[in-house]
Amino acid sequence: AANRAELQKIREPLVMLGTRAAGIRSSLQTLQRSQAASGLNLRGDMQEAANLMNSYLDGANAALNAGDSAQAKSFMDKAERQIEKLEKFLNR
Repeated sequence: AANRAELQKIREPLVMLGTRAAGIRSSLQTLQRSQAASGLNLRGDMQEAANLMNSYLDGANAALNAGDSAQAKSFMDKAERQIEKLEKFLNR
């Protein structure tokens, strides 16, 4: 029961990170379309941050589903750093 409560406690912030990530993905897609029309690409470091964000969120979900709260939290912390970097870049 204690582990179940701990996992539930992690699930809500993970959902919030996922929501922020979805907004970032949408903004990045819009920016990429706009830049592509001018023959430009998204900055490499921001593309890398977006890829890491997605990978870390996938890892957090997998760890949560496996019942590993420590690993889920670790992935969430890493995803948070990438999300903050992207939000700063997008002025969000």
